[in-house]
Amino acid sequence: MGDWISDLLIFSAGITGGVLISLIVSCLGAGKRRRAEVVTAQALVLAGMKQQHDREILQAALRTTEDIRGELNESLSTLRKTVMTALDPVAEQPEEHGDRRSGSPNR
Repeated sequence: MGDWISDLLIFSAGITGGVLISLIVSCLGAGKRRRAEVVTAQALVLAGMKQQHDREILQAALRTTEDIRGELNESLSTLRKTVMTALDPVAEQPEEHGDRRSGSPNR
């Protein structure tokens, strides 16, 4: 009779050991899964931040381009006015040296 009790104790110890080992392995696996999820979440956040940063850079570049275009348009307008003035000079009328202001004719 003493034989089957020791066998039962060994069997119970084996079952208990197997359950403990499976619990430990599942806890370690869950930790790895959580870490993998955290790493994935961090990668998504960093990708979103990079995309937002790229979008801000693009918007700044477009604003700068528009500012430069405005400055170039102003410069082109000034240049056109200058060229038109240089090509079609207004004939200056000679000033008369007399007392026109006082009403007396110039003799």
